[in-house]
Amino acid sequence: MVESLVVRSTCGTTSNIQTNLIVLPSRYAEDFKAFCARNPVPCSLLDITSPGIFSSRLAAYTDLRTDIPAYNIYVNGVLKESGKEDIKAEWTNDHMGFLLGCSYSFEAALAREGLAPRHMLLRQSVPMLISNIPLNPAGVFSQGTYVVSMRWYRPGDIPKVQEITRKYSHQHGEPIAWGWDGAEKIGVIDKVRSASVDFGKWVDGEEDEVPVFWASGVTSQFVIMKCGLEGVILSHKPGCMFVTDIPDEEALLRTLPSSGIFFH
Repeated sequence: MVESLVVRSTCGTTSNIQTNLIVLPSRYAEDFKAFCARNPVPCSLLDITSPGIFSSRLAAYTDLRTDIPAYNIYVNGVLKESGKEDIKAEWTNDHMGFLLGCSYSFEAALAREGLAPRHMLLRQSVPMLISNIPLNPAGVFSQGTYVVSMRWYRPGDIPKVQEITRKYSHQHGEPIAWGWDGAEKIGVIDKVRSASVDFGKWVDGEEDEVPVFWASGVTSQFVIMKCGLEGVILSHKPGCMFVTDIPDEEALLRTLPSSGIFFH
């Protein structure tokens, strides 16, 4: 695998809604839409492009091939390159872009209440771990488990953190587990104790803090690898997101239509 030495996380760069990006050959589109519908917490589908189209209705004058700081390239389910600066050469007329909710979208709201997560203050990617939480399969998307993001908080702050993030239902919403018991239940306690991650970058907590976990849109990339999908599949590099034109507070006023897509 080729990996860029430059990592430019979009964490803390804006209060606008941010998204994950998955770019699939069109033959996988219906199965992926069904997969997102069956797993809306980790994979809330916000927008879809038509084959060969690389603009999004979530931001004006968009080029999804260049507007993200770093990309991943998968070939036959294997990560071949990580941190590529653009995917102009790889995005064909058969590729379709899928934009999924991202938890960076609620971090400005946490910061406004004095609850900014430490990785945000450090301007680095959130720690992400592969959990044991099962997914609902759909077509070729039949293997894998939740990937979760982790932030440290004092136990007394968790109810407020839940209240703030719960409102961002299309950006993973409230935590799905917290504390050491929660870490054990979702199968990540050994990773947390050894300060290891599957994606992103490790961040230490304080002695009086416990880990708090949210579903992550990087689940979709883990599933692609587990399923060994044939062909060229493109994505953002975890932590390096697509930034929309939608302010975080405005997103709370929007609802998903019956199609399950959050149009700008």
